[in-house]
Amino acid sequence: MATIITHTEDEPTCPICMGLFNVPRQLPCAHTFCQSCLQSYITSKAIEHENKRCIECPVCRKTAGHFTENKPTSEWASSFPVDTVIQCMIPKSKVDRVCDACTAEGSSVTATGFCVVCEEAMCDDCAKFHRKQKMLKSHSILTMAELLSNPQNMMKLAEGFTCLDHEDEKLNFYCNDHKIACCGICYFDSHNTCSKVRKLKEDLPAVT
Repeated sequence: MATIITHTEDEPTCPICMGLFNVPRQLPCAHTFCQSCLQSYITSKAIEHENKRCIECPVCRKTAGHFTENKPTSEWASSFPVDTVIQCMIPKSKVDRVCDACTAEGSSVTATGFCVVCEEAMCDDCAKFHRKQKMLKSHSILTMAELLSNPQNMMKLAEGFTCLDHEDEKLNFYCNDHKIACCGICYFDSHNTCSKVRKLKEDLPAVT
């Protein structure tokens, strides 16, 4: 199985988290970072930055930005311009999941829906059969588009998947800063400084 968001070595990655860019912000020195990564960096050096009213680039250490006293450090990262070139290079998120029922029977059929009660991915045929069963009529089956419509649904879809980069590791976390599910290794390597990381199993929200 694969993770929700896939990427290749040719796609742009943030120097801080080493993952795909999420809202890429460019500093005057031309180095670009995820907005959330840049903000985490600013927050980690809040006292130093408040005194200087500016920051240093995490890569080249050149001074970037000169902020007024009435602008809180929590808004500094969003003040830098979006790197439109990088933004155009970021691939769209995609789902790569097969029908669980068909897989159990030895077939590989692309899933088009997900039953939030049974927590199973389903192809069109299996979804139709599911709806016809008297005991299962009340179950809610979401389309893949609905699953990807918000982070809570993406977290539900990610549970049980294996990591694309670490095949023996399950996806156990969801980073809301970067909108990606990750395994424990990815979390400690790239997302342990992110502000919004949730455990899939222990803090999984209900899907309605």
